[in-house]
Amino acid sequence: MRCHGIFLLIIFVFIYPFYLSADDSREKSSQKADKTSLLIKYLDVAYFFKETGEYSRGISVLKAAAAFRKDIRLNIELGEMSYLCGQTEEALRIFARIKNKDWVSLFYLGLIYEDLGDINKAIKNYRESIKLKENSNAYFRLGKIYRERKQYELAIDAYSSLLSIDPSIRLAYYYLGDCLYKKGIYAEAYNKLSKAINFYPKTEIIDKKFKIVKDKLGKDFFIAKQKSKEEKRKAVRAVPYKREKDIPYIKVGLAKKLDKFSFSCFGTFQISDETKVFKADANIFYMVSIKDKKVTLRDYENNYEYVLFTAPVKISSLSSKDKNFPFYVFDVGYGQDNFWHKKIDRMFRGDLEVILDGEEMTLINYLSVEEYLYGVLAAEMPSYAGKEALKAQAIAARTVVFRNIDRHKKEGFNICADVHCQVYHGLSGETTATNKAVQGTRGKVVMFNDVPVQIFYHSNCGGCLSADTFGNIGYVINKIDAVNSCIPNSSYQEYQWFREVPDTFCASGGGSKIRWQRIYDAEDFRIAFGFELNNLRHIIPRDKGDCFHYKQIDVITSKGKNTLKGDLKIRNYFDRLKSTAFKTEMKLSNKKIPEMLFFWGAGFGHGAGLCQEGAMKMAEEGYKCRQILKHYYPKGNIEKIY
Repeated sequence: MRCHGIFLLIIFVFIYPFYLSADDSREKSSQKADKTSLLIKYLDVAYFFKETGEYSRGISVLKAAAAFRKDIRLNIELGEMSYLCGQTEEALRIFARIKNKDWVSLFYLGLIYEDLGDINKAIKNYRESIKLKENSNAYFRLGKIYRERKQYELAIDAYSSLLSIDPSIRLAYYYLGDCLYKKGIYAEAYNKLSKAINFYPKTEIIDKKFKIVKDKLGKDFFIAKQKSKEEKRKAVRAVPYKREKDIPYIKVGLAKKLDKFSFSCFGTFQISDETKVFKADANIFYMVSIKDKKVTLRDYENNYEYVLFTAPVKISSLSSKDKNFPFYVFDVGYGQDNFWHKKIDRMFRGDLEVILDGEEMTLINYLSVEEYLYGVLAAEMPSYAGKEALKAQAIAARTVVFRNIDRHKKEGFNICADVHCQVYHGLSGETTATNKAVQGTRGKVVMFNDVPVQIFYHSNCGGCLSADTFGNIGYVINKIDAVNSCIPNSSYQEYQWFREVPDTFCASGGGSKIRWQRIYDAEDFRIAFGFELNNLRHIIPRDKGDCFHYKQIDVITSKGKNTLKGDLKIRNYFDRLKSTAFKTEMKLSNKKIPEMLFFWGAGFGHGAGLCQEGAMKMAEEGYKCRQILKHYYPKGNIEKIY
């Protein structure tokens, strides 16, 4: 954490001004350069104290920089730390001196006015902040204000705008659902609260509101909803497809821990175990469930039992070799606990298989690697991406298969259909563009030392590619996601990195994937974290890796210390953040009691390997598939293995 260097820097900051004033022989240009360098040193030390939550010490450093009292950078930071330290009126006086305020300063002014009870001025500053840059924090606070004022239409607009720019903010679904309920818009309230209850299943306040909305809608609403769903299912049809030949086949785990599932096939098929075979008709809905530790096939509508099987059970198409029809499986879930969580009907190429684990079933899809990749590529990268980016993603996805072929072997399949391996949506998600990318790269993978690499890819690296997320793997390097650029190497530059959008490949969209924010007051924190904010004492960074990703954080509460290690543990603990590259700020009262918690983050995902939004931009700028993969896996080589 550069502690020794920071210590020397602190000493330097406090003695250097005397040296500077004594040396009158310097030329003016040299003095200006030295003063700029000195200011950065002051800011470096102040930001170091800010990261460790020592705001008073940070303020002391900034106040010691008296020669720079008019500098906008120093005043912005002095104003922010004064607010965070509970010195709200002092923070207001400092921000009042700043003439050309950026969106962050206007957001902080909104917070300051909220703290002082001048809500109208708070609203004004939040809206001015949004005019300069749409940001989730300002929208979130506007939603909270309007909800508390019972101005529910304005609150609905604020939360809807927030979710349109950053759908990962899980609390917004609850607040939006609550406001919709209070406006009597029960069906939409139910949709939002359904997501919220999935995110926070053990939160009493959300569960209670969800049940109230269900009661308001009444049984007839859900009967009609299900009937409409069934009618739409009956109207669905699919065209036949031709099976891929001379390609390795894999088993994909579609769902685990099932007590039942329902499906149909658009052609005739058979379901069998080692001793029985049942031939089934096309376009009929069937249900599979467990009975006496066996698998039973039933009629979906009247629950009539056709036959009882001993697991494992195979479900295979009976169509001709050149004319196969997909299976249509109802309510396939994916993205559990994440903001993209859904249960949706999906079609799948290949065959199905059912295995038992006690009183639970696992549903498996058996098909060729290339057919599987058709359903992966469209789920992992939008079809409007450039063809070279799609080809790069196809090669990366194929490499995942052959590197992780036995990842779920103990569970009875090769790889899963969710983000743990890679997202697979089956035939339902396929597009012409993504299928062409798979076909155009048939059999190609990224190799290193004659084996498929442990491939990694993610949505957005935040502008910086990490090499140490999964250990020292040799074929990825730590660098900026650009042709020529340097990684920030000081505390000041690091903080600026999280507030500004860098000039990198993945920054082209400029949305909430490259830079994001979160904010929690006492109510928010209680819902998201399950305990009171005033019981939080410190969030202490212990280990930081490439691209400012935290590897270990200590969370100190009134009950003791909780040490968080690793990407997912850190992200999941903090309400499923988009990445571990973030800065935290804790707003304290004048009695040093926590009142708010802030996150300023970069990127979406672990940051290692191929950055999907970066690859899309590279393709847009004319880079070829091989060049894109070489940028993200410099020591990897593309080879055709079949």
